[in-house]
Parts: sequence; C-alpha cells; structure tokens
Amino acid sequence: MAGRDALAPDNGMATDNKRQFSRQQCGTECTFVLDGMESRVYLLDASRGGFKLRFEQAETAMAAMMPLPRDMVIVDQFSKMHATIMWASNGLAGCRFYQHLSLDDVVRMMTGHFRLQLVPPVKPEAGPEASPQA
Repeated sequence: MAGRDALAPDNGMATDNKRQFSRQQCGTECTFVLDGMESRVYLLDASRGGFKLRFEQAETAMAAMMPLPRDMVIVDQFSKMHATIMWASNGLAGCRFYQHLSLDDVVRMMTGHFRLQLVPPVKPEAGPEASPQA
C-alpha cells in the first residue's frame, strides 16, 4: 500500500499519555470556519484515533471552543468525519475521532484539504425544578 510509506511514526509517542495509535507528524493546512468567517488551521499530527491542530487566529478559536469537550465536524469533498476537542491551550487543540480511521484515511487527512467547523453546543434542557411555580 503506497500510503503506508508516508506514515513515519513519531518515535514512541504511542506509549506516551496512554496513546493507542502512533501519531504521524505533518503540517497540512486546513480551513477553520467560525460564524461564517474562515481562517487557517494547521494539522500538526494525526493518528487513527485523533489529531492535533494549531490555529492561526488562536485567541478567537480558543474562546469559541469553550467549554470543553466540544464536538467538531471535519469535511472534504469525499467524506465527513466527527471528532471531539478534548483539550485546547495556547492556540493548540487535541481532538479525538468518534470512530478510529483507517490508515488510508489518516494519509488522506495528512495530505488533503479539510474544512473544520464546531458543532453548536447542546443547551441543557430545563428540568421540572426550573419551571416557575403558579
């Protein structure tokens, strides 16, 4: 498989921080869409289980992601993937895919151009204790 040669493991990273899969370093540019505006975001590394991002407009992105965890949709011309932002700090964010990717999908993530968009947060529904008494 040609894509496998592109995957050079990040030495020993699979054992650090209880990682299940080796991370593959890259620098792929993607588009982050927030409230109709677009900015650049860079995919720093990817694995079958997740990925790390660096945001060009860090302050805006960090504020928009709160509170964590926060869901995100990753889209290209061929697919739509879902992930959860698990941590975010100093313009970086670590995300976990809902479902593990195949190695081919990891290669596509590292070499394609994706659009990333936050899923609107779910508003908690008012319980019976929150309803006004007559």
